[in-house]
Amino acid sequence: MNYSRLVWKNLWLHPLKSIFNLMLVAVAVSLIVLLILINKQFGNHLGKTSENINMILCAKGSPLQSVLCNIFHIDAPTGNIKVEDIKPFLRSTHPLIQRSSPLALGDSYKSSRIVGTTLEYFEWMNLEIEKGRMYAHNFEIVIGSEIATREKIKINDTIFSNHGLVDLENEMKHEHGLIVVGILKKKKTIVDKLIFTPISTYWKEHDHKDLDHHEDDTISTPEVILHNQDLVQSDKEVSSVLIQFRGNNIQTLNFGRSINESSKLMAVNPAIEISRLYELTNSASDLLYWIAIILGFLSSIAIFINLVLALEERKLELAILRIGGASPRFLFFLLISEGLILSALGSMIGILLAHGFLQIAAMLFDLGDKYGIYGNYFCIEEFYIFIISLICGIIAAIIPAYRAYRQDIAKTIA
Repeated sequence: MNYSRLVWKNLWLHPLKSIFNLMLVAVAVSLIVLLILINKQFGNHLGKTSENINMILCAKGSPLQSVLCNIFHIDAPTGNIKVEDIKPFLRSTHPLIQRSSPLALGDSYKSSRIVGTTLEYFEWMNLEIEKGRMYAHNFEIVIGSEIATREKIKINDTIFSNHGLVDLENEMKHEHGLIVVGILKKKKTIVDKLIFTPISTYWKEHDHKDLDHHEDDTISTPEVILHNQDLVQSDKEVSSVLIQFRGNNIQTLNFGRSINESSKLMAVNPAIEISRLYELTNSASDLLYWIAIILGFLSSIAIFINLVLALEERKLELAILRIGGASPRFLFFLLISEGLILSALGSMIGILLAHGFLQIAAMLFDLGDKYGIYGNYFCIEEFYIFIISLICGIIAAIIPAYRAYRQDIAKTIA
C-alpha cells in the first residue's frame, strides 16, 4: 500500500468524525469567503457606479437617500428643484465644473426606473448604443440591455410608464406611450436596468395642461430638450444635478458648504456618504467575521482531537509499521498529511459552497444588477484563506505527529 492510499484509508477509518471535521472547516471557510466576495464586489460596484461624480445638487433632505436615489437608483428622490436655481451649474464655461447632468426621476416601467436627462450624461458615463439610435424627440427612449432581455423589448416597441416607482396595476399609468429607439451596450452596472428619455418628456408627461389633444388624437409636444444649454424653462423642475469638478482645490472643497448655507439646494458629496454607508454595515460584517474565525478555531481543535484519538487507537498499528521498516519521520508526516488533507478538502468545499450560494442568491434576489454581486467572481483573498486553512491543519496535526514520532515501540508492543 502506497503512502497516499494509507493516508486516505486512515482518514476514513472513522467516517463520521472526518465528515464532521470537514463540515466545520467548510462552514468556517465558506462564511469568510462569502463575506469577502460580498464586501469586495459591493465596494467595487459602489466605486464604479459613483466614479467621477463629485457632487449631487438636489432638494434638501437626507444626503444618503440622495446618493442612493441619484447614483444607485434604489431610493426615492428627496424632492424637486427649479431649473432656474441650477442653470448656472449647467454652463460649460463654469470655472469649477467640468461636467454636469440634470436628472428627472420618479417614474418607472415595471421594476425599471425611467431617467430623464440630457445627452451630456451618455458622453460622461461612456454609454454607447448597441442597437437602434439615440433619442432625438420627446417620448422616445433608450433602454439598458438587461431590461431589453428580461422584458423582451425590441426597437420600435411602445411601453407605458408608471407615475411613481411602483406598478400599481395600471392605476398610475401615463396616457402617452414611450417608443423604444435604442438599446445600450451592456455595462454590468445599474445602467443596464434603466430607461432613458429626454428630460422634456418628463415635463410633458407630468404637465397635463400642455397635453393638447387634436382631432387626429396626437399630442403636441414641447420642443425637445437634448442638451444642457437648452434648459431655459425657469418654471420647470428637475430632481437633481450630477457634477464633476475640473480639479480638487480649496474652491471645490468649499463649493458644497457654500451651496448648503446660501441656497435652497442641498449639495451632497457621494464619497462621504458612501463611507458612512460602509460604517453602518461594518458592525454586521465584523460580527460575521468573528463568528467565522471562531468556527475556524473550533475546526482546528476538532482536527487536533480527531488525530489525537486516532493516534491512541492506532498505537499498535504504528508500532507494527515501525517494525516493518517505517521510519519515525514517515509516521510524523503521515499524521501531518492527514491534518493537511482534512483542511484542504474542507477549504475547497467551503469555497465552492460560498460561490454556489452567492450565485443562487444573485439569481433569486437580483444582486448582480442592484449591487454588482455575482457568484462567479474570484479574488486573490480566497487563495490566502486556503493557505491559512492549510497552515491551521498542519498546526493542529503537529502535536499528534510529534507523539507518533517519539513513540516507544518496545513499550507499545509490551
